[in-house]
Amino acid sequence: MPRLTLPPQVINQDQAPLHQHRRLAILRRILNDDSLPLRARIAAALVLLYAQSVTRIVRLTVEDVLDDGATVTVRLGDRPSPLPEPVADLMRA
Repeated sequence: MPRLTLPPQVINQDQAPLHQHRRLAILRRILNDDSLPLRARIAAALVLLYAQSVTRIVRLTVEDVLDDGATVTVRLGDRPSPLPEPVADLMRA
């Protein structure tokens, strides 16, 4: 699988964190907007759900994603984290 590459972006350390309503609105869009690239949607979901940095997300490999048929988990730390069903469906795609 090809690696996901993102253009460099200047990070402003003074940005306020997203409010819960805004975070959920963005998550809703990435789950439902098929015009967005699938890999970008998955990466955005992991950032929004698990507060992972983009640099951590792009280092994930296929081996970091586990699907036992009922649950999809992703290794973000010591123990795999379960993905909620809409995001699990994206990951399976």
